[in-house]
Amino acid sequence: METTQSKLAKEDCCPDGIPEDRSENGKKTLVLLATEQLGRGNEDLGRSIVTNFIKTMKEMGDELWRLVLVNGAVKLAVEGAEVLPQLQELAEEGVGILVCGRCLETFGLAEKKQVGEVTNMVDIVTSMQVAEKVISLT
Repeated sequence: METTQSKLAKEDCCPDGIPEDRSENGKKTLVLLATEQLGRGNEDLGRSIVTNFIKTMKEMGDELWRLVLVNGAVKLAVEGAEVLPQLQELAEEGVGILVCGRCLETFGLAEKKQVGEVTNMVDIVTSMQVAEKVISLT
């Protein structure tokens, strides 16, 4: 049974349930980000690395199709996040940003989301199936 949230997400980003092709060359790269910091060891360094990564993502050009934020990474899409302007720029350039709804709720951030489409695991998995390449960062 399909949820209302899933139906809405497909209508908003994927007419007829088929994700749109952003890239002219047909390549679709999906980046799955699961944390607000990258690597282990120094937390400040990890936050700096994820910030630099997001700021540099535009260098992927038209191949960058979707950015999926799950778990702690949803904190990057809320008001006050350091990388919010860069995420908004990516969204304006046509990159689909999917933000895990359950994750937002778990962190009490549902009302603070500023960029991206609230989505669920069905839409995330479907996007991963359609993507030509999936890059996962945890």
